[in-house]
Amino acid sequence: MFAAVSDMRFLAIPLGCLSAGAIVVGAAAAPAANTSGERWFKEIRLLVLPDEEALHASLADPADRVEFERIFWARRDPDPMTPANEFQGAVARARSRADERFTRSGQKGSDTDCGQLFVLLGEPTEVIGRETKVHFDAAEALRGSRRPEVWIYRSRPGDAVAFTGGELRVALDEECRFAEGARVRDDLLRVARSKVVQPRLGYLKKPDGHLARLEDVRAALTAVPVPTAPGATRADFPLALEPKMLLHTPGGEAYSAGLLRADLKGLRAGDGAPPPALDATVTVQAVDAAGQAAPMIERAVRAAVSADGTFTASYGLPLRPGRYVLRVGLLAGDKTSVASTPIEVPDYDAPGLKLGSLLVYPETSAAPPADARDPYSAFTVGALRLHPRFGNVFAKVDSLHAVCVIYGGQPDAATGKPSLRARLSFNKEGRPVAMGQPETFDTASAVVSVGPVPLADFTPGRYVARVEAIDLVSGKSETQETAFEIQP
Repeated sequence: MFAAVSDMRFLAIPLGCLSAGAIVVGAAAAPAANTSGERWFKEIRLLVLPDEEALHASLADPADRVEFERIFWARRDPDPMTPANEFQGAVARARSRADERFTRSGQKGSDTDCGQLFVLLGEPTEVIGRETKVHFDAAEALRGSRRPEVWIYRSRPGDAVAFTGGELRVALDEECRFAEGARVRDDLLRVARSKVVQPRLGYLKKPDGHLARLEDVRAALTAVPVPTAPGATRADFPLALEPKMLLHTPGGEAYSAGLLRADLKGLRAGDGAPPPALDATVTVQAVDAAGQAAPMIERAVRAAVSADGTFTASYGLPLRPGRYVLRVGLLAGDKTSVASTPIEVPDYDAPGLKLGSLLVYPETSAAPPADARDPYSAFTVGALRLHPRFGNVFAKVDSLHAVCVIYGGQPDAATGKPSLRARLSFNKEGRPVAMGQPETFDTASAVVSVGPVPLADFTPGRYVARVEAIDLVSGKSETQETAFEIQP
């Protein structure tokens, strides 16, 4: 029993596992459609999904293939309200860069497996050659004669999918070819699926067998609108939001993730009970302090509906420093609800001590989701899948983790090293009931964490997880708290 204050052992978590990354592509003029059909299809082969490949092969009319291309790119357009398709432009730029890096012996670099990987995944985290390990930016050998290499990609929080085991290794031979083993193939396919950010757009066939025009497909969706305007509201069922995680990314942005919970008791199946599982679409959009709305992010999810009729899923998006209102929606069948929550994103790169969110979550052995539709995919961190609870409600049979990232440690003028100290505790009625030993870090950023902490000896009730941090160089201190509840 925890009758008195007890020590909690800190669990070391690499800072890299809690550094969210996001790829942001700028607007560019969309390249003209390649109407040669087969040639265009080969250029983007790793982006193509199996059902799309089968459909494309069945199209004999050149006009249908042109319409297929238009719908293909529209399904991957992050912002349909802009005249240019930013994703299509980014692919064109990546192919051009691949041509510069990998072209050899008369073969276009973008047509090689190296080029196709580069278009789909971007630059690898690192490259391993026969004898040396180098960062991709330093791999000048790619321009001349090649040698076998292994490209390594590692999962980051905020990625739409996580690689199996948190890491993808692709072995490339002297001809820039790779063998698609089952694991590599599955991981590449899951990444390709994640690029479809407008899943409601489909390839519809008319009664005469030809593909419907993109404009007609979009028009058919207007009967089930998803509110996106900053002032729009719709509530076909109760929907609640709970922001959970805010992390700094290498590009100067933050990654924000949270949970939504929908009460679907009013959506009955044929037998009068809530549906046992639900295919739905989660949308999230940030509106800044000036009222400007960012592009909406849309993701298909599938999850079980709880016995009480509730449905829980996650959302996540990158944000620049500033104040926002997040508008999160759930489209379930022909019903839609939208809820809003404010959020303030600090400038983590600015001088001064800052704390990320203090996240509490139960111990879980769950591996990263194999399906991009996993409802908790926004909480995939490296090789882990965090499974936070809505309302932070836990049972005595649970074991609890708590983690917080510290940023902005000031270097000492004499040594050039920062010095941060932090302690994490669990408190009940204003008094600590479990407390970790203070930890000191000589880095500008650090992760303070604890867990797993068995809750069996904790009495039921309300608790507060609290992290206290101090910059020993500047003297500045910060605290962060998160409430949670333990039920019998």
